[in-house]
Amino acid sequence: MMPYQWTTDDDEVALDAIIVGIGSDEKAFTAAGIEFGEVLASIYPEALERAETLCALWAFKRVIIAIQDRSIWQPEWGELAEMEGLD
Repeated sequence: MMPYQWTTDDDEVALDAIIVGIGSDEKAFTAAGIEFGEVLASIYPEALERAETLCALWAFKRVIIAIQDRSIWQPEWGELAEMEGLD
């Protein structure tokens, strides 16, 4: 599987792709002094798998990632392209 192209720019879109959005409120909670505990589950692996299925079903060319911050990405979800951008 090819690395996922990705962007942190909410205004960047790709009309030939299924877009999976990944975000976290951790920084906002920390800045506000709110303790939120440990994240116990993530739906992202299932979301990525479903996006791949829909991509093939609906004849899109690719799955891309719209991510709030690159540091959120987990290696077990797959590989992100080295450079940010959808081109």
